[in-house]
Amino acid sequence: MAKLCPSPLKGRPCWRRLACALALFLAVLASPARAELAGHGAMVNSVAVSPDGKRVLTGSWDYTLKLWDLHRQKEIRTFQGHVASVNAVAFLPDGRRAVSASFDQTLKLWDLETGEVVRSFTGHQNNVSALAVAPDGKTMVSASWDHTLRIWDLASGATLKTLVGNEANVMSVAISPDGKRILSGAYDAAIRLWDAETGAELALWRGHATSVNAVDFSPDGKSALSASTDGTLRLWDVASGRELEKLLGHEGFVLSVRFSPDGSTALSGGGDRTMRLWDVASGRQLKLFSGHSKPVWCVAWTPDGRYGLSAGYDEVVKIWDLATGREVPPPAGE
Repeated sequence: MAKLCPSPLKGRPCWRRLACALALFLAVLASPARAELAGHGAMVNSVAVSPDGKRVLTGSWDYTLKLWDLHRQKEIRTFQGHVASVNAVAFLPDGRRAVSASFDQTLKLWDLETGEVVRSFTGHQNNVSALAVAPDGKTMVSASWDHTLRIWDLASGATLKTLVGNEANVMSVAISPDGKRILSGAYDAAIRLWDAETGAELALWRGHATSVNAVDFSPDGKSALSASTDGTLRLWDVASGRELEKLLGHEGFVLSVRFSPDGSTALSGGGDRTMRLWDVASGRQLKLFSGHSKPVWCVAWTPDGRYGLSAGYDEVVKIWDLATGREVPPPAGE
């Protein structure tokens, strides 16, 4: 049983023990509020911010999704329907619906107001590791350990195209801002560029030594970033496939990367329990964000570019002021 007072107080009058307990209680009340979204019962695999910047969606190994009020740092709703880990989540452009991908080999479309599953998407033969929604909100692309990507019609649930050619588990996927290109990263270190209309493979990029865990297009679609278990991030020219820059700083594997809304900077998260802010053009690290007790699995930006979110193995989402490098406290009274 936990002791209320240190051992030197053992045997002393009861009022001394009560005073010690009261002191501990007051110390807790006086400590700063923790700036984080806590509530999942397992690792947080994915995080996304709504188009209006007011809500956050998370997916977890506890099989659930959660919707949060970003300003109040409070949970709004829990979504249940998957029967295995939720690996990826994304808002649709209307902000009223969202999609998720799971180790149960399915994807789901959710009504965020009711919490109901609108549609399930089946067809993959293994874990669905990642997803991306097209800019027009009509289709999405999923990546799977069955070595394929699939393009889905969100209205009907039908598979429009199956993209084949990967020789290993596909770990990550992104859609270009104009919706015409798809980028995927795989466990065998390969990055592939695809035509979103035809499903044809356009290019194969090599450079990483091991698994490519995350990919992202720049807002103008001209460049891309990748994150790898080899401990590096790499900047690529999309037109030529040429590696432009290597971003070094993480100690160990890098799990996530996201361009800022203006494309000048990027956030990454890794196994060293940190989130990092980078100047994309130079590859220079601008800030280091420490606070997680376990690896950072996913990162996200608010639409205005002011705040970054990080989440991972320690089951919480942290909200950071990118200008100051500090966590954002919840509003007074929350």
